[in-house]
Amino acid sequence: MSGRMSRAVIACTCAILAACSNVVVSPSANYNSRVDYLVIHATSEDFAESLRLLTQPTANPVSSHYLVPAPFDPTYPRNDLRVYQLVPELDRAWHAGVSYWAGESALNDRSIGVEVVNEFKCTGTSNPIEETAPEDFECEFPSYDDDQIALLIELLSEILDRFPSIDPIDVVGHSDIAILRKSDPGPRFPWQQLHEAGIGAWYEPDTKAKYEQRFSSEPPSLQTVQNALNRLGYQVESSGNYDRATQYAMRAMQLHFRPGDFSGTVDVESMAIIWALLERYRPTELDDLQAGSA
Repeated sequence: MSGRMSRAVIACTCAILAACSNVVVSPSANYNSRVDYLVIHATSEDFAESLRLLTQPTANPVSSHYLVPAPFDPTYPRNDLRVYQLVPELDRAWHAGVSYWAGESALNDRSIGVEVVNEFKCTGTSNPIEETAPEDFECEFPSYDDDQIALLIELLSEILDRFPSIDPIDVVGHSDIAILRKSDPGPRFPWQQLHEAGIGAWYEPDTKAKYEQRFSSEPPSLQTVQNALNRLGYQVESSGNYDRATQYAMRAMQLHFRPGDFSGTVDVESMAIIWALLERYRPTELDDLQAGSA
């Protein structure tokens, strides 16, 4: 743990322990924060149903640390938008499920989850995920309201102030960490706007253009693209085959960073975005990738 959060926690702990006459407080420097990831979700339900599902016992219990309502929701009981805290930040909420990002699994243990009310719906095939492709189903996401996003940005900024160890590339969507199960917060979620407010990752346009020019004449192999997706954070086997996991990982990346087309195809623009993100946020991984493919 570091920064403002560590000082606050140490001060609080010391104040509590100071009341115990038999306890000597000697803070160690050998520890860090439990929280390394910030995961954004969309609820698929209105406010009232979202609050019920996230706070009440159910057959499949779920929770999140925060719930951000939407304006004009007839089930929302207030005139002004307020963030609802459902689980203390240092406690483990049940929001990520089976998940993976950048070599870490079971992200509930290491993340803060924020649910944003958005009544999206996905329809299509009822086949098991093992037998599906992205084109087999369709999701409809309503737009996110400006006031809702402003409230979300305020909340996320405060969280990042408390947990400065969270890297921009580790502010992710549910679809990033559960590529075979989830599509939220969806293509209409304003990731670039959040980045411009100092939250999360986005690529440099000039860097993307550099890689587009390079890959137009000499594209990397599919196995190298799979390795690049892995190094960015997605879970893909470097098989050299355009398999289901590769298609869904590309789709997840596109939902986040190229929402105009999230078909899961491996194209020049998508590859350029991956390499531009690696160059900006994971330069060591990019060096290793280039050394391995040389």
